[in-house]
Amino acid sequence: MAEQDSHEDGNSVSSRITLFNNHVEEHMQWQRINPFAHCSVRDMPKRSIQKEQYGTAPAGSLSEQRALQAQVLSLQEILQLCELVNEKGGNDSTDETAEVSLKFGELFELYSHISDKLLGTLLCARKHNYVDFEGETLFQGRDDTQTVRLVRPFDQLRQDLVSKIESLRCISVEKTEPEEHPELCGAHFS
Repeated sequence: MAEQDSHEDGNSVSSRITLFNNHVEEHMQWQRINPFAHCSVRDMPKRSIQKEQYGTAPAGSLSEQRALQAQVLSLQEILQLCELVNEKGGNDSTDETAEVSLKFGELFELYSHISDKLLGTLLCARKHNYVDFEGETLFQGRDDTQTVRLVRPFDQLRQDLVSKIESLRCISVEKTEPEEHPELCGAHFS
């Protein structure tokens, strides 16, 4: 019986040693590709990055999750901006499908109570073809009379933005499945 206990302890110790050695090996592999771990850049192996992967976070990493969350937040702010232009703006005609527009000065005053990122949100919304305005950028005071207009009817914009937000949320949920991150199984978060 005592021999059996000591044999089990031996397996326990050897399994712990194996786990520790695996951890050391993983750390050494990480240090080989970590650009800040080497004193000399010559010693660092060169990474091979495909064109599609350049400038993107590694798949399944926390950086990728943060990027997806930032995209969702940005799209939510664009939706909020378009909603504000739709609610407070006016049509030039009685047609329901006519473009809704709002003066930049009014928009600035209304939006300053919501967020301090109006210009960045406007530029992003224009880049994605949700709103339009004249000029490269707008400045408070100088461009208060410039109109900011919705490119399409608000219902179409909302449907498009909500579908993009939901698809990004689905991607985010798929990436954090417990099968991909076994270290998260049974973990408790506060």
